[in-house]
Amino acid sequence: MRRTTRSSLPARIAAYVFIALVLVVFTLPTLYAVLTSLQPPQVSLNPVPQWVFTPTLDNFVALFDESSFLGPVLNSVQSSVGSAALALAISAPAAYALSRAGVSSSGATGLWLLAARALPAIGLAVPAYAIFTRVGLSDTIVALLLVYLPFNVALATIMLKVFIDGIPRELDEAAALDGAGPLRTMLQVVLPVARPGLASVTIMTFLFAWNNFLFPLVLTGSQSATIPLVLQKFLGSYTLQWNQVMAGVVLLSLPLIVLGAIFGKYMVGGLAAGSVK
Repeated sequence: MRRTTRSSLPARIAAYVFIALVLVVFTLPTLYAVLTSLQPPQVSLNPVPQWVFTPTLDNFVALFDESSFLGPVLNSVQSSVGSAALALAISAPAAYALSRAGVSSSGATGLWLLAARALPAIGLAVPAYAIFTRVGLSDTIVALLLVYLPFNVALATIMLKVFIDGIPRELDEAAALDGAGPLRTMLQVVLPVARPGLASVTIMTFLFAWNNFLFPLVLTGSQSATIPLVLQKFLGSYTLQWNQVMAGVVLLSLPLIVLGAIFGKYMVGGLAAGSVK
């Protein structure tokens, strides 16, 4: 017993050291972004990182005063929330139908969904630009929603099918005995049980649209630009507003932190449940 205790102590210390190193590696960029966002311009441009300074909120104020940052924020919210809602509305019935029809994820349908998800974004962005310009949808939120759709629906359908596969079919049979049709069974019986999966899919699809840079770069202009597109304008050839870039990065991260705090337990539980099925 003593040998086990002595031998496990170095292993536990090594585990704690490893965890501490991983935490430092993953949190250091976030800490640097937060600190830089609170620094005056002359401090943030110093090539040597400055850890002691007088913090200021002027960078956040300047984002909304000197640049039209509110419009891109609203555009990001509309495109991200809209794409997540559309993906859920389409993928939930599709995943339920594929699951209850007994379609294998490794079959032709699964490969088709994976192929849609693996499509290079630039391969869709350029043709989409030509089409949307021709039909008058260039520089609109609708254009972003349409190009996000194949990526998000494919991912959401694959993930939700895994969750719904794990829900006992006896629940469907019990609902059928009560007179419920397939639509009512899906809405009132299956989807409430699949809440962890829905939460995971919502966050993943929201993140895809919220952080996307390529599609807004190709398809938007002054009317529908999103936050990632606006931030790169602070990095000019002759000017570098590093403090405002980091202030924008912090603001860009806030909704993700809020979503993680609200749905984090559902997402972790859902991903863990999906990984073992």
